[in-house]
Amino acid sequence: MTETPTRRSPVRRIVRRLWLGFAISVFALLSLCTAGVTSAVTSSPAPVGDVRTDVDRAIADLVGDDPARALADLPEGFAATMGYRPVVEDGRPVNPDGSCSSPIRLPARFEGLCRAHDFGYDLLRFGARTGREPAPWARRALDDMLVDAMHRACTNPLCDVAATVSDGGLTLNSWRQEWRAPTRESTSDLASSTLHRVVDVIGRRS
Repeated sequence: MTETPTRRSPVRRIVRRLWLGFAISVFALLSLCTAGVTSAVTSSPAPVGDVRTDVDRAIADLVGDDPARALADLPEGFAATMGYRPVVEDGRPVNPDGSCSSPIRLPARFEGLCRAHDFGYDLLRFGARTGREPAPWARRALDDMLVDAMHRACTNPLCDVAATVSDGGLTLNSWRQEWRAPTRESTSDLASSTLHRVVDVIGRRS
């Protein structure tokens, strides 16, 4: 008696194909994102470019040699719009309620530096909300300010590794958001913006 070959369930075949497609897509996204971020950093503008608005001026102060000047040049309406007035900590204006938002634990010495970076990001948000969109150099300059300060604060290799990891995360996120003012995003928003940037990279490389 001849046995009839066992047929695989159509549902199982579909599931296997979906998982295979998902795995291939993830691999492709990671590869393209790495290439895209490298390209974005290579072609990023100078640390400080044209100052067009009072928001640009405050950011230029914050990333410059005399960061405390950002308080004197604080845009009118910032405190009312953002809900706080920055304070000076170790010579830098900071968001007093800011912190290092990172999936990994960072050295405590980075906390004040992150608060200054948070204030800078709030300047970006304030500019976007009030029709004074920050200049293209602004977000990259703020990220560079934070990473450079982290490395200067380090006294051991593990600390430098943490600073380097933070640099990678900042760069990827800022590249994904096209170096514009940061916004709150859902998981679907994050996936959508990443896909959009990857497609953009593919278009430029083809």
